[in-house]
Amino acid sequence: MTVIEPHEVVSCLEQDKVAADGQAIVQLMFIDAGLMPVGTGRPRFHEVSYPDRSLFNGIAALHRGMAHDEDEFYLESSLIRLLTVLLARHADAPGAASPTLRPRALRQVREMLHSQLNSNIKLDDLAAVAGCSKRHLIRSFRQAYGVPPHHYRTLLRLARAKSMLAAGRSVAETAAELGYCDQSQLNRHFRREFGMSAGGYARTVR
Repeated sequence: MTVIEPHEVVSCLEQDKVAADGQAIVQLMFIDAGLMPVGTGRPRFHEVSYPDRSLFNGIAALHRGMAHDEDEFYLESSLIRLLTVLLARHADAPGAASPTLRPRALRQVREMLHSQLNSNIKLDDLAAVAGCSKRHLIRSFRQAYGVPPHHYRTLLRLARAKSMLAAGRSVAETAAELGYCDQSQLNRHFRREFGMSAGGYARTVR
């Protein structure tokens, strides 16, 4: 994984060129400064290349999510989580941590997730309700409820999906009613959490 600081020249590393017979394709991800921590200063990276397999796999999973049309809430939350890991492992002076949100603000965010379960809610919407940055919201919500907001919403949706499937609703109907773009997206989330497809679950409970 290669990290390029702002204003640095971007070029292929020699080992990349050799591995690609002199030609290499570089994919760049430009990070919005608003997603970085606020504190003592801009994080600094002293290396160009980092051999971090788990972080690499996380970034690859993020790209797969984009290719499979995962919703913006999930993708942006995943990106912020990966940035947090990157900064914690490889950066100097990542900034002072902000205090966690007040319980009332967190309850308002949770209530919004419950009340808009079938809508494609955005992280910006939740951060506006909480009155804080998106990164701060994710950290505080995880500390309070054990999972970040996007995962909390996924668990709510899947609990509702289980009830609907057990009651005889089809996978397609369930996916549409819960705000998934199609039944394949519901199946991906189902497999990720329960190790089986939504259709497979329906067959076991009917």
